Amino acid sequence: MKEETLERATSGNGHMARAGKGLEFRRYYTSDRVSPYDAVEWEFRTAAITSESGEVIFEQKNVEVPKSWSMTATNIVASKYFHGKRGTPERETSVRQLIGRVATTIKN
Repeated sequence: MKEETLERATSGNGHMARAGKGLEFRRYYTSDRVSPYDAVEWEFRTAAITSESGEVIFEQKNVEVPKSWSMTATNIVASKYFHGKRGTPERETSVRQLIGRVATTIKN
């Protein structure tokens, strides 16, 4: 990991402006020739959470998750971390989308 100093200065509107490159990380577990998504086996599942009486509290079909994930992990991610209103095209349906959204947020 290489760290470069960031210079900060206030711009005309009083907000801090960033200058410099910031932190740089070299690849460790991935290659620039293969997408990290291709290194994972994916499958589609139905995420569902039911009450003790069997009443469906949450359900989302065709959720794409890593095959190695437990159903508990699938249910938690789909119910708590996918963005968008259920049943609309804006709703996330894949952990790939979630990872992309989070990575873009961190990057920006």
